[in-house]
Amino acid sequence: MRGYFPAKRHSLLLLAGLLVGTIAVLAAANLWVLRKLHSRSLHDSATQSVLDLGSELARNLANQPVIQSSRGETRRWADFSRLIRSLKRVEPSLQYVSVNEGQETLFHEDLSSFTTNPAGVGDSGDVRIGRKMLALEDGVVPVLTFSATIPDDAGLGRTVQVAMRKEAVQQREEQASRMLGLMFQLSLVTLAVALGLAAVFGIWMFRHEMERQRRRRDEEHLAFSGLLADGIIHDVRNPMSSLRLDIQMLQKEAEKGAGCRPDRIAELAERSRNTMDRVDLVMKEFLYVSKPESREPEHFDVNDCVRDCVDLLGPRFEAARLRLELKLTAEPLGMLGQSVGLKRAIINILTNAKQATPEGKTVTVTTRREEATALVEVEDEGPGLPKADAKRLFEMFVSGRPDGIGLGLYLAKAAVENCGGTISGKNRPEGGACFTLRLPLVSR
Repeated sequence: MRGYFPAKRHSLLLLAGLLVGTIAVLAAANLWVLRKLHSRSLHDSATQSVLDLGSELARNLANQPVIQSSRGETRRWADFSRLIRSLKRVEPSLQYVSVNEGQETLFHEDLSSFTTNPAGVGDSGDVRIGRKMLALEDGVVPVLTFSATIPDDAGLGRTVQVAMRKEAVQQREEQASRMLGLMFQLSLVTLAVALGLAAVFGIWMFRHEMERQRRRRDEEHLAFSGLLADGIIHDVRNPMSSLRLDIQMLQKEAEKGAGCRPDRIAELAERSRNTMDRVDLVMKEFLYVSKPESREPEHFDVNDCVRDCVDLLGPRFEAARLRLELKLTAEPLGMLGQSVGLKRAIINILTNAKQATPEGKTVTVTTRREEATALVEVEDEGPGLPKADAKRLFEMFVSGRPDGIGLGLYLAKAAVENCGGTISGKNRPEGGACFTLRLPLVSR
């Protein structure tokens, strides 16, 4: 599994980068939509502001004494003109102001200059709002007109008309839009800084977690090495003690000279050889534990693995006078993993089944498919699993036999999990034990 870690690390970094990028894009899109909505709102607000200002100007000018007087005094019209020009300095968008009585124009002040842009024109109280195209020296200019009428006894009435360039709306809108743009730019900078800090913090946390996992793996390896050492001492010391006794007895028998018994020497030699085979088996099992499979995963068929294991152990079952029955599904059971490790798991389970099954009985191996999972079942007709060890069945150095090493099922579990599967064991209702391997299937 050590070889897979860098790829997993890179994939996590890529996933974190995609997550931060997605958040950034969504946040930027959200800010863009908000800006568009606010720009439209600003346009409407600016238009309403110009309409209200023009209406108020027309209404206030209509209330001036010179407008309401029935006599046209030149001095009063001059004062009125100065008032209009003062308003021009305050509101540059004013275009002209005129006072009409019926069809007669009593006063007209041209204030040519400045700009605006409304959206929607209509009446506002007692002030009529309209549009005109005004011909000036520099071309035709669109204006908004605001007309307020003061009725008189003759029924003609005097009308004050104020004209403002439509560009006044645009001027107000641009001012507010600049402020809004600055606000959104500040928001984008703040968002970018926040996301940058989040990315830096995320990378730091990721590296910190990777370092913590590395230290934890080192600690686990040290603890595992200690377990291996304890297991080796435990499982090798007893055979070596027996071997020492057999060698001592063999030496005593050999010292008898002509009186030694050849059959006794052969018996002790055979026992010594079996003891050494036992030690060799223990060392091989520990070698499998300390050096797990490190090859790249491969595509293989579960049925082929099961068939190879049955062919390998078939002679042993025959020598033990046991039947080994094979029931393979006709469907292909392709998966991705390490076939060597899976074969070792199946061999260990079959070996346990052989040791637990009495002579003349049957061990059955079945494969079948359940959706995207391959099931391998090994059923025996032995005494079943001890209830006391049911929860520790797959732990290291746990064995139900006095001469058991306690690594077979542990190694089987490790190999199956290395392939992404699970293993479980239970007792059969009719007697015996059943071990089930669940393995994920993939398509080539």
